[in-house]
Amino acid sequence: MALSADQSPPVAALPVDAGVASLYQEIILSHYRAPKHKRLIDGAAAAVEHRNPLCGDMCSVQLSLDGDRIVDAAFNAHACSITQATASMLLDRIIGATVSEARTVMTRVDQLLDSAARLSDQSPGDDLGDLRALASVSRFPARRACVRLVLGAVRETISTV
Repeated sequence: MALSADQSPPVAALPVDAGVASLYQEIILSHYRAPKHKRLIDGAAAAVEHRNPLCGDMCSVQLSLDGDRIVDAAFNAHACSITQATASMLLDRIIGATVSEARTVMTRVDQLLDSAARLSDQSPGDDLGDLRALASVSRFPARRACVRLVLGAVRETISTV
């Protein structure tokens, strides 16, 4: 399929450059090896656990809110590197955000996984930070479930508060 000059390649085609692929892999591995927010929160406002029955992964998420703002978030997981890295990156990104902003971030991650968004479509106010590394996961349908396990747990946790 040829692209016109004004079209960007879909996310599924990215990263084409081996350097970008290596960078994305290193970001994911870094969050897996030294995850942020992997702990328990005393007195969390909400806690939810999700499991993937196909692979046995488990991820629990806890949130503390002040009004509509997420002031703290934590996770515990017995899961693969993608699931744990996603939890680390996502919670790092949404702490300090409003519930609405957190939902927007999760929608953008879903779009990256579905190849519906192009990395070039990202506006400055829609910064995903390290979560952009998950664009490389979109090429592997079985691994999308690893990311969505975390997204589902965070969404449900938000909806219970």
